[in-house]
Amino acid sequence: MESRQSDARNKIIAPVFKRLGVIDQWGNGLKLIAEELEEYPQIDLRWKEVGLSFQVQFVKLDYVAEVELRAELGQEFDKGLSVDNQNIEKEQQELRAELRAELRAELKKATLYSNVLTQLKVDEGTKQELASALSLDTVSGHLNRTVSKLIDQNLIERTIPNTPNHPAQKFRLTERGKTFLELLAKEK
Repeated sequence: MESRQSDARNKIIAPVFKRLGVIDQWGNGLKLIAEELEEYPQIDLRWKEVGLSFQVQFVKLDYVAEVELRAELGQEFDKGLSVDNQNIEKEQQELRAELRAELRAELKKATLYSNVLTQLKVDEGTKQELASALSLDTVSGHLNRTVSKLIDQNLIERTIPNTPNHPAQKFRLTERGKTFLELLAKEK
């Protein structure tokens, strides 16, 4: 990589980044990237100056061979996708039938039921974290009943399944819960 005079292109934000410690010295970034990319021989770093700007390109060297291989395997892959899509549709129909009452209620107005699922889609959490994220003052009986119902319906699960009352117990969305949220979004 050739050496050049380093000039800050954005005279306002560059000193701020320097003071924040995001950059350690001027003109070092591309050199550091090039050094890191030495561990990835299948990726080539190319950069060029165009007028007052510059372009950085990361070129995958075996891309053409990979595209040809995908084309050969494409038909087999497409057949597998159609089977997967049929399975997903079947799963959604079964879930729709099983949770019809909850789905209808959620379509009328979002309740704690879907709000808990939506929050757990973002990140797993404890009951206290759920209450806080849902703007509840405390972990209410209603939240406890909703979490229990979601567990019974296999829409969420405990992170520590063998110890339900563990102090570090958290809850996460199951695949079935993700499917329910997708179904809810599709129905709206």
